[in-house]
Amino acid sequence: MVSLAQAKAHCRVDHDDDDVVITAMIAAASDHLTSIGVATDADPSHPAVDHAIMMLVAHFYENREAVEQVATVAVALGVDRLVQPYREISL
Repeated sequence: MVSLAQAKAHCRVDHDDDDVVITAMIAAASDHLTSIGVATDADPSHPAVDHAIMMLVAHFYENREAVEQVATVAVALGVDRLVQPYREISL
């Protein structure tokens, strides 16, 4: 499981003002991956799954609004590629 400290380091956040928000984003990212069949509670955790969670948290942190004025693009080797081997169901 990704810790608050890991997520903050990944997002380059060095203050405590957004700890509650980032903690909620970790939960949302984990919940999303669980909903698509990725076990996020493996012990030990899979580094690729942890990194996918941190990528999602960073995306959520940088794009907190429902609507953006700037177009966003997917990262070529993004979350999908990181978690595909760990999915319990294949779409």
